[in-house]
Parts: sequence; structure tokens; C-alpha cells
Amino acid sequence: MALVGNTFFWTFFFMIGFVASLEIVEDLGPELVARWLHRQISAATAIVLYVIAIILFIRMLRLFGTTYTWTANALRNGALIYVAKQLRDQRAFAVLLVAVFATFWPYWHWDLWALAGQALVLALLLPINRYQDWIKRNWHRHFVVLSAISLVYWLFDMYAYHYRLSETLAVWACFVVVLVLAHMYDYLLVYRQHRTNTLEYDNQHDALTGVHSLSKFSHDFGRYRQLSVAGNMPAVHLVMMDVDHFKRINDTYGHLAGNDVLKAFASDLEAYLDQIAFPCTLYRTGGEEFSLLVAGGATDQQVHEIATAYVTHLRQLRIVTAGTKLALTVSVGVTRVLATDRQNDTTIARADANLYAAKRAGRDRVVAGN
Repeated sequence: MALVGNTFFWTFFFMIGFVASLEIVEDLGPELVARWLHRQISAATAIVLYVIAIILFIRMLRLFGTTYTWTANALRNGALIYVAKQLRDQRAFAVLLVAVFATFWPYWHWDLWALAGQALVLALLLPINRYQDWIKRNWHRHFVVLSAISLVYWLFDMYAYHYRLSETLAVWACFVVVLVLAHMYDYLLVYRQHRTNTLEYDNQHDALTGVHSLSKFSHDFGRYRQLSVAGNMPAVHLVMMDVDHFKRINDTYGHLAGNDVLKAFASDLEAYLDQIAFPCTLYRTGGEEFSLLVAGGATDQQVHEIATAYVTHLRQLRIVTAGTKLALTVSVGVTRVLATDRQNDTTIARADANLYAAKRAGRDRVVAGN
């Protein structure tokens, strides 16, 4: 029981840390190498280098006599089996296995049977790596594969290190439990990341139209304005658009028709902006009000032409909803971020004033001014 308890304790905490750290290496490894060493590497290469470092560290622990062979084998086996079902690059995984094989030198004093056995058990991970998606698609299949490959590894260790069968089987059972817990922890991390991404997306995008949200606009515009005012960013323009007579559409055809109009308008405007040479980001900042940030150093005249061309383009759009075809027009206010704009509201108020000047002038037009 002491052997099983000790192996479970060290393997469990190692695997939990290994799973979490592997996620960090995959996400940040290439970026840190590029920043510190000015070299470009793939996430797969970063993982391979990290795992090799882990294996070498475990090997050093054995050479210095600071850990038992049971523990060292459990840590190494756990790392290899887990990575086999995570690393997508098959070539990189093959390189990893070759490097791991080299760390076993002098191969149990050149025991040829042990050397061949080690090469075989490492090679068994290649098909697991190749068919990892199929294996992980079903939990029962995943458990069977985990149990089987773990048993093969521990039976080899029993031969190579002269373990007793009863102890080997007990440690193997303990090891499988730890691997299952490690994979459950991995699923938890993936689920949490997915939920975080979903919440972040929902916060940054308008649920109805799919364009960026008001909160995203406030964040982006504040950052752009600060950079522009400080002279660290080329000219930034704020374009505010308001769908003309939208209340009349809602009152006449209903709110569902109004929703269809907003979605069609946003989709059409985004398609139009994809053709613009300058970086443009679209936001829904009110009921029928949309805002556009034009960056990249466009001149006042160029932004005015972009807005005017879209106003002309929109006149040709027909939206089919509530059994009818609706035509749309928009009123547009345009302004540039000035060096004196110390707050977001200063620029927004100027663009808003231009927007309402366009409405007072008869709608379906662009008014620009700084």
C-alpha cells in the first residue's frame, strides 16, 4: 500500500501540473521564443522541447538517486501517454519519441531485449497519436486504450527493472486512475476556455446583428483615441450612422421585421467595408444606430467618400420581410479624432452633432466636420 500511495501521490500532482503547463507552453511558447530568442517555432516544437526537458529532468532525478524507479517510470509514462493523445503534429511526435529513446542510454547495460522492448513500447504510441481523435471521441474506447497501453508500459518496466508482478499490477491500476483524472482535468480546462471564449464573444458582439457591441466600441475607441491624441497612431475617424425612419418600420411592420432590417443592414455594411482599403470596424451602439471606426491614416476626404459611397449603395438595397420589400436610407455623421479630444465623449458629441445635422437636412446624406 505504501508503494501504491506514494506512486499515486507524486504521479497525480505531477500530471495535474503537467496538463496545465502544457496548455501554457502551447499557447505562449512560440511567442516567448520569438520575443526572447528572435526565432520562430511552432506550438508543436515548443511542446516537444518542453516534454524532452521534463523527461531529462526525471532522468536526472534517477541518476542522483533522489526518486524511486517506480515514481520516475510513472511520471515518464504518464507524460508520454498523455502527449500522444494531445500533440497534433505526427512528425514532431516521432522526433519526441526518438529523443526519449536516447535518454535511456546505456539501455540497461546494453540488454538487447530491454532495448528492443523499449523501442517497441515507444513505437506503440505512434498509432495512438495518429488516431487520437477517434480514440477520444468515445469515453469507453478512450479508457480501454489508456488501460491497455499503460499495462504494456508497466509490464515492460516490470521486465526491465525486475519488479514483482503483484506490485506492478497494483501500480498499474493506480496509474490508470491518475491518467483518467488527468484527462478529466484536461476536459475541464478545455470546457472553461470554451466558456470564457463564449462569454468574451457575447460581451464583444451584438446578439442580434453579430457586429461588435457598445462595450467593445467603448474599449476600442478609448484606446484608439488615446493613441491618436498621443501621436502614436495615424488619423482615426468616427462615423456614426442611423437608419432613417426606423420607428416607422417597427410601427408598420412589427418588431420582427425591424430586426430583419437591422440584420440585413449590418450584413450589407460589413460586406461593403470588406472592400475598403483602410481598417474599418463596425459596432452597434444603439437601437438603429451604428458606429464605424476608420483607422490607418485615411484623410477626411477619403472617409467622406467612403461614407457617401455607402449611402449611395444602400439606396439599391431591398430587404424582404413581412411579405414586402423595404428600401433603406441612412443619415451619417463623420468626424476625426483631434489632438484636443481628451475624452471619448468630446469626439462622440461632435460626430453625433453631424449625424443630427444630416437628419435635419433631409436624411439620406453625410455630414462631416471637425
